[in-house]
Amino acid sequence: MNSFTNEELAVLEEKYRLTTRTASSSLTIQANGLLDDQQLCSYLLQVKDKIKAANTTVAASLFIKRYSFAILIALYSMSVLNKRLDFSFRNIWIETLDEEEPLWLPSFRFSHLAADEPGNVDRVKWREEAIQQIFGGHIDLLFTHVKRQSRLSKLIMWENLYTYIRWMYESLLNTPEYHGQHETLANDFHYLVKEGAGSLFGSYHQNPLLRCESSQQRVEKNGTVIQKRKTCCLSYLAGSKGKRCSVCPIDCTSK
Repeated sequence: MNSFTNEELAVLEEKYRLTTRTASSSLTIQANGLLDDQQLCSYLLQVKDKIKAANTTVAASLFIKRYSFAILIALYSMSVLNKRLDFSFRNIWIETLDEEEPLWLPSFRFSHLAADEPGNVDRVKWREEAIQQIFGGHIDLLFTHVKRQSRLSKLIMWENLYTYIRWMYESLLNTPEYHGQHETLANDFHYLVKEGAGSLFGSYHQNPLLRCESSQQRVEKNGTVIQKRKTCCLSYLAGSKGKRCSVCPIDCTSK
């Protein structure tokens, strides 16, 4: 088992909301608690109040968008650092460090930051096991509970997650600092959104991220080519209501 260097931790803290701090906030919770229907219902109601969401369906969608950064921590560790985190529910805490932040941008703390590396093991197999733990063993289970408590479609949840995954990998692939790892990054991203078997992501016949990837449409908006979403994340129904995301399918269609 290998731990992270101070430099690696600094990047994860700066870019992907990793924290080693704890916070005494009602919006701080161990991820394991989200599998309890009563706790999850109460938590989503608190999120709803915090972000001024119209209802718990909207709160659930924005919660998944925030939780996506926990996945980015794990995927960055896998693709850039060649380290596999323990992504079990019991190892992850959602920490709300800034109670005054109206957008609610929580950080994520891992009780144990030790990670394993592929070593002499086939990296393709090692990567497959990492993806299965992150998605099939964690994310799809969380999505199932969130859907039951909020009636939010899993299609929206997967696209919320996909949008951040695509953003991270494209950013890394376009950053000179990571050019030496371009092949690994490109291969991991391609496998995640196209080649990975549906069974790695839960009880799916087809990779749920593939639908998001194949459904993306490039449209020109204000002189810029953007990737239009297939589903609406509902964020316009929270906070300053009425403002849609730049990649909103409704907004893109109407412009």
